[in-house]
Amino acid sequence: MKKSFIFLLILQIISACSASKEKRQMERTSKEVGVKFTYKPENSVFSGFQLKVIPVDYRLELTEAQNQVIADLITEAFPENEITFDLKNKIEFVDSGVDLETISCSNCGSVIETELWQDGMTKAHETDFADMGFIAPCCKKEVSLNNLKYDTETGFSKYQVTIINPDFDKANHEEFVTLLEKQTGIKMKLIWAKY
Repeated sequence: MKKSFIFLLILQIISACSASKEKRQMERTSKEVGVKFTYKPENSVFSGFQLKVIPVDYRLELTEAQNQVIADLITEAFPENEITFDLKNKIEFVDSGVDLETISCSNCGSVIETELWQDGMTKAHETDFADMGFIAPCCKKEVSLNNLKYDTETGFSKYQVTIINPDFDKANHEEFVTLLEKQTGIKMKLIWAKY
């Protein structure tokens, strides 16, 4: 009796583990700019709301092994959501969509005209954001595009996790990022986006 109970328990654990692995299958796509992994459960719903997670250090290049650790944690926390994991070989701007309205100088606080900021972004994009120097039109001082004050959280990164249609309980997500940082040793940043 005892042996059959232990055998049944082991079978349950094995089937739970294999179901969990099956549930977390990701499609890998290689492109010239990097590698993309997509986790898409059957019942996922597409939405214009996204939660993006990026490293604070925009130059950081994560390995596929590091991505797997992050993917395991995030797909466990958001098992019903479509999630993409982008490992790029160049820095990209990670925006907040339609919520981004105002960009201000980090030196004097003056609002920067969108067209002037876009000109600076175009120039920096030509160097794959290796040079993010920007002469602020207000105080004529050089600032980094990364250090400007954006009215919604944005950033630059070679690595980006995008969670489609997450539950918008921001306090829980911030706790989750703290846990993610402890597990990986990488300081992370949340960007809420709406398109």
